[in-house]
Amino acid sequence: MKHRDIGKPRCVISAVALAASVATAPTAMAQPVPDGVTPCDMGGYSIDMDPHGANVRAAPARNARVVGRLAPPIKAGPKDEAEPGDGLWRTTFRIVGFKDGWFLIEKGLHPFDDPENIANMGRRSTGGVKTYSGRGWIAAGLVGGQYANTGLPPEGALYAEPREDAQRLPAKTRLGAPIGADGGPKKVLACLGDWVKVESFDGVTGWWRTLCSTQVTNCS
Repeated sequence: MKHRDIGKPRCVISAVALAASVATAPTAMAQPVPDGVTPCDMGGYSIDMDPHGANVRAAPARNARVVGRLAPPIKAGPKDEAEPGDGLWRTTFRIVGFKDGWFLIEKGLHPFDDPENIANMGRRSTGGVKTYSGRGWIAAGLVGGQYANTGLPPEGALYAEPREDAQRLPAKTRLGAPIGADGGPKKVLACLGDWVKVESFDGVTGWWRTLCSTQVTNCS
């Protein structure tokens, strides 16, 4: 199969849920991003449903060499004390840069591969895909995440620009409610520092601060 590049949980949290938030909190980047790349610092996760995993490439281009893959979303199991809203555990990562519709990521980790989870719950299959944990590029259309509950999030709205005194743009969730830090956007479009440009489920494009990879609880 050709690999594609596409430019309410319970209150008790399992070890898997905790591992899913590894990439949530902003961290200092270990190395600078290449020239011409917009630096970013936030979490995210893969939404590519291809069972072979999401391509991670050596450069921000469809014809660039594939350096690795991210394990695909895996359905939660009966041992999970909590699970994502859609029942799928996804590979998380840090987003450290953006260029031309591609995100530069690192530290990819599927919750089922986390050593602590393996110790507590045993080995669980990721469909035979070994997740790449180094730096590489993933197409924007394969990136998802949750609205983070940090800073001064606008009530039910996105910002027109990546600053907190910008115009506020009312936006909706998948279910038609005002957006907030209990869900994520329809599309992740770009990033700038700890700001993320997104499209909401009702088609509003704007900025939120910031994106995170937590899949069970609100991230802050």
